[in-house]
Amino acid sequence: MARTMLNESNVEDYFWAVAINTSCYILNRVSIRKVLNKTPYQLWKDIKPSISYFHKFGCYCYILNNKEKLGKFDPKSDKAIFLGYFTTYNGYRVYNLKTQTV
Repeated sequence: MARTMLNESNVEDYFWAVAINTSCYILNRVSIRKVLNKTPYQLWKDIKPSISYFHKFGCYCYILNNKEKLGKFDPKSDKAIFLGYFTTYNGYRVYNLKTQTV
């Protein structure tokens, strides 16, 4: 699944570890065990997972830039690439194309 995500999104190959983490995150919340009719996340936490916040791997997004001192006509957002989800708290992992950081 990670190889397909990298090929379809045209993201650089050095994001292979992030693609594997994202595919594991998705598979734990989507795949259903036929015997129990539950996802692995349901078996672990005893609640049905929400998948309404899923986005396409490698799509472009924009990050609000509030750290730099901006001029009057400077853009307030930076273009980024969506890479995945945080496992420890609610949030997204994105690669900022302007600063070249995750």
